[in-house]
Amino acid sequence: FTWRIGVYAAVSLTIVRMVPVALSMVGVGLKTPTVAFLGWFGPRGLASILFGLFVLEEAALPGGEEALRVVIWTVMISVLLHGATAYPLSQRYGSWFRVHGRPDMAEAQEVEMMPTR
Repeated sequence: FTWRIGVYAAVSLTIVRMVPVALSMVGVGLKTPTVAFLGWFGPRGLASILFGLFVLEEAALPGGEEALRVVIWTVMISVLLHGATAYPLSQRYGSWFRVHGRPDMAEAQEVEMMPTR
């Protein structure tokens, strides 16, 4: 683990992950706390280790082992941070919704089940 891996992991788990989630939610009508919650707990990176292994084995890129090390550290940090924050942030979001939630909010709309294939 190096400081550079730590900086990359921090940027990856915040900006690189949360900004695309926020952009994908534009126009949906969700409130900022909901978008932040989805950004933090949204897409996970565990599959990144497998993809990193594929690249390392198949592409033989220079620095491939270092790239895999970065992926593994980032995923490990993600698992720790998201696991540690799951309960307190879920409680906080639930409290916010109880106070600010209204039936007309996008967050309160019922969602139909997606059909299975």
